Amino acid sequence: MARYQKGFTLLESLTVLLISSIMMICLFAGLPSAYEKRIVQHFAAQLEADLLFAQQSAFVQNKKVKVLFDTDHYKYTIKPADESLPPYLVREYDHKIDIKKSTIGQHFTYSPSGAPNQGGKLLINANKTSFELTIYLGSGRINVQKK
Repeated sequence: MARYQKGFTLLESLTVLLISSIMMICLFAGLPSAYEKRIVQHFAAQLEADLLFAQQSAFVQNKKVKVLFDTDHYKYTIKPADESLPPYLVREYDHKIDIKKSTIGQHFTYSPSGAPNQGGKLLINANKTSFELTIYLGSGRINVQKK
């Protein structure tokens, strides 16, 4: 008399578990690089918004506003040109992000009309992802492009 049992054997269950584990490892192996790319992308967007804030502050308050980059301490500062006043914004960023000033110096100033005193480019790098931030002289427009 033969008895039929429904279900899976231990070997079949372990085989399915092994295959699904291998698939999960392959899936999650790519997440750290995607996370690193997202950090740089977020920083570029945040820097663009902060520079627009500095430009708007200069225009609204009808005063000069300085933007200072301190790459040694991984931060940038937006403050009024009058040194006696406190800064509007001090933002620190991740140590994995590297800002290279290609044609913009250590600092620049927005005039009361909102125009920057110099135009140029900043290169933002981290691992294999890089962005180019361009500030146009005269109009003060800011353009961010992925390289």
